[in-house]
Amino acid sequence: MNQITIKRPKVAFILLIIIISISLISCSGEPKYTYEEYKKIKAIGINEDSESMDSTEGKGSDSNEDELQSYFDDLNDYNLYMDEFSSLYDKYIEELLILIDNFDNETENLEKKNQHAHSIKELEEKWIADLGEVEVPYFFKVYHDYFIDFLNNDSLFYTYFMEADLEKA
Repeated sequence: MNQITIKRPKVAFILLIIIISISLISCSGEPKYTYEEYKKIKAIGINEDSESMDSTEGKGSDSNEDELQSYFDDLNDYNLYMDEFSSLYDKYIEELLILIDNFDNETENLEKKNQHAHSIKELEEKWIADLGEVEVPYFFKVYHDYFIDFLNNDSLFYTYFMEADLEKA
């Protein structure tokens, strides 16, 4: 009697392992597309039900190629913008962070604090001027303008600080 009660859980456990193994094996399979094919399909919006990219002809093919070319052009514009933006960011941020840290840590000498504020303001204005020369893709214009507005507001804070207008600051 004792052996029967011990064998039932073992048999159930073994059956459970077999069922799980079979289900895992049946769920695995080869992917339908390579990553590059998947990117192209997502870029031009081809469904699984439609014809393959290689066999499309005529007006639909030109449209898909135009969409794909537009996607790659936008991607290239994005990469160029990010390269320029990153290089400008790296150029200014280290010095700016040091100046801001010096400004925040100066508690005794108001003249030094004003000098730091003046230096920060000048550096941010140079940064804004350099950002104005960057070619911005149409889909990134809002982000770019937002960042410039942020720098303008920050520069305005330091201007008001130097003018001792703390309400506006």
